[in-house]
Amino acid sequence: MTEPLDPETKRLRKLSPGELADEVGSLRAQIADLQLYLDYRKTEAIRRGLDVADGQMFHITLTPPTKQLRIDGPTLRRVMGDAFADHFSKACVTDWVMRCFARPRDHKAAT
Repeated sequence: MTEPLDPETKRLRKLSPGELADEVGSLRAQIADLQLYLDYRKTEAIRRGLDVADGQMFHITLTPPTKQLRIDGPTLRRVMGDAFADHFSKACVTDWVMRCFARPRDHKAAT
């Protein structure tokens, strides 16, 4: 026998596609606001010159910017060929990606 759905899953299943999109957008906006608050705290920790800070509940570490070496795949393939690039490549599994963008205020909902 299958388990009953939790109330939030039931509620989400009743939403129209447009309502679901609006909920995603609203949550993304809330996350952006929280990210801003987090950035303020990061900026303050950097200003203080902190490397490490211990609170009663959390521990933070800050690592300064560094340079990283990245491979330019298209240039590598153009110069050395696909076979060479493929020899040093590996496949990796990705998960679903959901992007969300604010719609213009004057947008008329599709019917």
